[in-house]
Amino acid sequence: MKSRLTLRDILIGALMFLALWQALAWLINRPIMPPPGVVLPVFLARLPGELGAHFLASTARVLAAIALAVALAAPVGLGLGQARGLDRVFSPLIAITYPIPKIVLLPVIYVLLGITDVSKVFLIAFILFFQILVVVRDEAASLRPELLLSVRSLGAGRRALFRYVYFRRRCPPC
Repeated sequence: MKSRLTLRDILIGALMFLALWQALAWLINRPIMPPPGVVLPVFLARLPGELGAHFLASTARVLAAIALAVALAAPVGLGLGQARGLDRVFSPLIAITYPIPKIVLLPVIYVLLGITDVSKVFLIAFILFFQILVVVRDEAASLRPELLLSVRSLGAGRRALFRYVYFRRRCPPC
């Protein structure tokens, strides 16, 4: 059974985090670990200025990377999930490249794309690509064949299969 995250849970988690932070600051008692009462006012004071601008720039990069990864990985995953032959050809490549930490490619990406926003978005999208690809492929491949056959028996083409079977909202008893 799935549990919902409530506002109460978020507040309790935040208070526990702050209490742990404070306890570690007391325990370590060094400038390297200042208490939250010192850090939070500085953080909040700088948030509207330079820190906020950097936060917005990072957010824009992450959102662009998510959009790029979904736009590329979802169709590929759907294609591999419904075409068993293609999946057999590309599964070894995916199995080999999926567990490799993509951050090791950072120097190569910087050489090819430069140290720009494009390289940062590319790296994040590359990391997310495999996550999305594997999930979409496995979900598309796990659909019951009778669902596909029943929709095809009603005269549905590939577009209707995507609309009514692959993109349908999953219900728990289904």
